[in-house]
Amino acid sequence: MTIEAHLLHWQEKDIMPFVIRHYQRFCDRIVIHDNHSKDGSAELALSLGCEVITFGDEFFNDQHNMDVKNNCWKGSKADWVIVADFDEVLLCSDPAGIRYFLSARTHRTIFKTNGWQVMSNYMPIDDILEITNGYHFANYSKSIVFNPHAITDMNYSPGAHKCNPQGDVRWSTEELYVLHYKHIGGVQRTIDRYKQYQKRMSKVNRQKGWGIHYQQTPAQLRKEWDERMKISKPLI
Repeated sequence: MTIEAHLLHWQEKDIMPFVIRHYQRFCDRIVIHDNHSKDGSAELALSLGCEVITFGDEFFNDQHNMDVKNNCWKGSKADWVIVADFDEVLLCSDPAGIRYFLSARTHRTIFKTNGWQVMSNYMPIDDILEITNGYHFANYSKSIVFNPHAITDMNYSPGAHKCNPQGDVRWSTEELYVLHYKHIGGVQRTIDRYKQYQKRMSKVNRQKGWGIHYQQTPAQLRKEWDERMKISKPLI
């Protein structure tokens, strides 16, 4: 059985080694789809054994992201593909691990997941799963794992929060988790990153209201951060 990961990425150098190391535990191939990073992270991904493909232009454009997620896996020879943003980490409730979990479920072709927003004032030291405090967030319960031979189209919406898969669609609701690591390393890291997204927002995104949450002010982000930290608890 082979598993292939396609991860959309823009300037995540500070978490890159941890995320790649996590996926290397169960993936046979990792492809980083990089949106013109300038922080050296694309070069780091290459040095860590990943393939790197540059896509889109230098603006944050959800249409480009959708095009990649809806097409990058087509023609894959892997038994399973994972299509996710770089700060989204797949986790399995089965102690035997994801490879065993998927190999035992070949009667299914696509998985629903339990989305988890991770919150932390700290960054990982050795392993991304050192940090799992957070809360369930249905918006991140994305369908990112499927059989590319059975599924012909995913038809992801902006952000891939919804999809309309076509082909031999046999859903499984058994527990897989998607841990979202956007909000770790303290609130200032989030504020700084949102400012970068505000500067990169494409005309298409502004017209369609995609990524509108990136327009939050530092005061709004600090208030939201405090509220979310209060409800956070360990996942594992």
